[in-house]
Amino acid sequence: MKKIGFLLLLYAQAFASSYIISPLPLPKQEVIDLSPRECDKKCLEELYSRKKIFSFVAKYKRNIEDVKLRAKLTLALSEINAFAHNIKTQDIQNSQIKIALLVPKKIVGRYSVASIDTILAYLMARGGDFDFRVFDSGSENASDLNITYSKIEKEKYDFIIAILTQLGTQNLIQDTQISLPTYIPTININQIGFAQVPPNLYFGGIDYKAQMQTLVTLANSDPIVEYDDDSPVGLILGEILSDMSSNIIHKDIISSRLAATFGKNLKQQESFFQDSVVVLNTPVIKSGLLLSQMALSKLKPSKFLSTQINYNPSLLMLVQPKDRKNLFVLNAIGKTNQKLIEYATLLSSDLRYDWVNYSTAIGVEMFFDFEYPKTTKFFSELINNQQVQYINTLYQGVGAVFEPVH
Repeated sequence: MKKIGFLLLLYAQAFASSYIISPLPLPKQEVIDLSPRECDKKCLEELYSRKKIFSFVAKYKRNIEDVKLRAKLTLALSEINAFAHNIKTQDIQNSQIKIALLVPKKIVGRYSVASIDTILAYLMARGGDFDFRVFDSGSENASDLNITYSKIEKEKYDFIIAILTQLGTQNLIQDTQISLPTYIPTININQIGFAQVPPNLYFGGIDYKAQMQTLVTLANSDPIVEYDDDSPVGLILGEILSDMSSNIIHKDIISSRLAATFGKNLKQQESFFQDSVVVLNTPVIKSGLLLSQMALSKLKPSKFLSTQINYNPSLLMLVQPKDRKNLFVLNAIGKTNQKLIEYATLLSSDLRYDWVNYSTAIGVEMFFDFEYPKTTKFFSELINNQQVQYINTLYQGVGAVFEPVH
């Protein structure tokens, strides 16, 4: 296993160079504590009982004399070593996988950095040598994407992960011969509008149509009040809902200013609330503002419903429990290996709540499965007809966490 500090050095050069692990003697293994929060004996016991092994080791102090905790430290260290050996085969140790990340940095913004963190976390968790390089296409126009794709081909990379919008994906398909296995974690195959898709192209995006259909079913025949974000995602969700339901009695597009001052128009809005279902197609901050202000209304909706866009624990911190007791959110992110989650956390990659990170990691695993089909898998999602198949689960906020509704 490579030293974590070396990995962080690679991260610092994320957009400037390729990532090639050289055949140097393996340095010692380190687990770095990146959190300033102190952790006493009770805290350590809790981390161990919850199987957060990396956090337990990182927080453990040498001056701790508790015999039971020292015994658990020994077990934890042995588990980390076992993890490093069990998740890879001899084939992985003796060969190199070459993955290219294609990103138009100016377009996708923060997702480019998050994807680098996620890919590096997965590759380091698997072990073995790898060659990982970032290719910035600059824009999503067809010419720039084609030129960048050709560069990746000439560099003889095995696989490509492309972080693209719907428009970028369409441009790539129209003007580029997809010669390498290419995975787009940000787009669902149903979004692109092509009858035929290149056989080497795979998709990992959330199926928002399937999620919205579930929400419409949950609303039953109740009238629907719809609040859409003024972003592309919010507007797309609004269009999907409008196409699916004829029970929408009120619809608003919510800007940041309107979300902050929603209470001023509450009397006008609340006339729609009684016996209705509110669908929030707004992101976390706006949803938090809306829910907190709607709580002041005398007339209450029967339910608040939302898709993946609001599956984030930050929402639970923004809204008091009594004001979100009837809030239900759909989520497609499943469970994965706990130790992989902690590897990712060390690199600030969230595999619990960020669906783009989760989807990106599934794509890397798909490429590993192509090369090493006998390797133990971290994810249970299947890929059918070139699309990751997610299982949508309904969640409700309980305290500070989301829990599935049974």
